[in-house]
Amino acid sequence: MTIQPTQPTSSQVPVTPVLVAGIGAQLVDDLAFILLSPLGLLGPFAAVLALAATAAGARYVTRRATGPAIARTGLAVGLTSAAVGLLISGLGLVPILIAGLTVVAGVAGAVIGRGVTD
Repeated sequence: MTIQPTQPTSSQVPVTPVLVAGIGAQLVDDLAFILLSPLGLLGPFAAVLALAATAAGARYVTRRATGPAIARTGLAVGLTSAAVGLLISGLGLVPILIAGLTVVAGVAGAVIGRGVTD
């Protein structure tokens, strides 16, 4: 039985792109809420846009990452976006549930479709 040496991988999370993606996702959400609210019941759909923007931001930030850095960076983007969203909207039941989904969207946006096996 031969033991293969493992290749060291970087798992550092880039701070500035994570902050820009997380805060940017919430700013897009707030802008959509402001624009969609006068149209009637379309305002709550801005939260769906926050989830999509968080996933897209995580995907963009992790485009050159490898190994465990992909999931960690996606988690950092999701947590940043969720924290900013909770600061803006408060600590009600619905914002907390959406914040949880935002964290999941950050990780999912970074990981899904990458073909990472390890």
